[in-house]
Amino acid sequence: MTDIYHEVQAEMLAAADAAAPTTVPAPPAPAPAAPSPEPAVTMVPRFGAATPVVVTAGVWIVASLLWWLLASPRWQVFDASSAAIGAVLFWTILSFIFTGFTFGSWPFAKLRQPWSGLAMIAFNVGTAFGAVWLFSFVLGSWDPTFSHSAAGGAGFTATAFVVLIGFFAYALLAASWGGYPFEGLAQPMNGLGGFFLGSFLTTVGVVVLVYPNFSAALAKDAPLALPAATGWIYSSIVVVILAAMLWQNWPWALVPNRHLRALVAAAVTLGGGVAVAWAFRGIVGAVTPTHIEKLPSFSRDLEAAQLGVCFSLWGLTWGLVWGARPTRWSPALNRLAATAIVTVLSVLTYWAFVNFAAVDIYHFPAVADGNYGGSPLLFMDWVIMALLWYAIALGGYGSTRREVAVTEEEAA
Repeated sequence: MTDIYHEVQAEMLAAADAAAPTTVPAPPAPAPAAPSPEPAVTMVPRFGAATPVVVTAGVWIVASLLWWLLASPRWQVFDASSAAIGAVLFWTILSFIFTGFTFGSWPFAKLRQPWSGLAMIAFNVGTAFGAVWLFSFVLGSWDPTFSHSAAGGAGFTATAFVVLIGFFAYALLAASWGGYPFEGLAQPMNGLGGFFLGSFLTTVGVVVLVYPNFSAALAKDAPLALPAATGWIYSSIVVVILAAMLWQNWPWALVPNRHLRALVAAAVTLGGGVAVAWAFRGIVGAVTPTHIEKLPSFSRDLEAAQLGVCFSLWGLTWGLVWGARPTRWSPALNRLAATAIVTVLSVLTYWAFVNFAAVDIYHFPAVADGNYGGSPLLFMDWVIMALLWYAIALGGYGSTRREVAVTEEEAA
């Protein structure tokens, strides 16, 4: 038995040796090491929670310095009337609306910041001077309504009031209509469509509301007096801005049909402008001294527009710089709270400006004994221009910084 066991065991070992490979396979190559993940980089406010305060203060400081240098009746470097300055300023803002909103920053967005913003700013200023020259010197040589030599700067003022209608038309198309009916087109075709549609709406508004008030032959038959037209249109602009900045275009954003949504937006902004102008007239009456209201040159309708530009300034500031705060409550409460904040800031700004800041700080002439005076339509639009250039054209350049996220392993 023992011999048989050993023979069988020897045969099994020999068969195993025969079946075994003659070489030992090389161990598998180690898998390549996974590349280290790139650290996540985010943009954070450069000054933390104080960034909106710094940006807001910076915009006002820069705007004030430029005002003293270029527009202050006492310190300006160039000798220009307030009417001419206003015409150039308003056309500069309208040019920005073309480039920043109608054309969506095309083609300037192809450049890196700050060159993109600086190129847009140069284009806006150049376009404004060209437009004022065409209206006041070329068209004005045919029609004295726009002539640069008209008494009291009336020609420059008429040129500026063309832009008032343009503000509403182009802001409505870009902010309330979202580029309708050309929203499906890419730039620059989208912008070209919006530009020509806005030009048509602006022309209609100018022919009906502006030109008759400045033409000596038509003034007595103007459909709507200039102060009332100014208060209404600027109040409608306020509705457009607040709706876009604070209300997410409520209520017309709720309408699913794009055609009906555009119609509702136009009706609400123009109809709402009537109601807002009425409210602004009441606020003006409450904050204006009695002896000022009795002046022949005082008009509550015009002052409604002067107050309205303060609302436009703070509506844009609160939306573009402050993020339309608060945002932690329900949409309805957030909108009401933001609107209340903007209302308080706007009324205080209007009151402080006309009661002392305009005369004492920015050198506007007083309209009566004391230090009451100034034109918020002129100065607040000056600040708005600085705000739009910084927040949109320059993309808030310098207000954020790059921050590399730290992983848990690196933190440990």
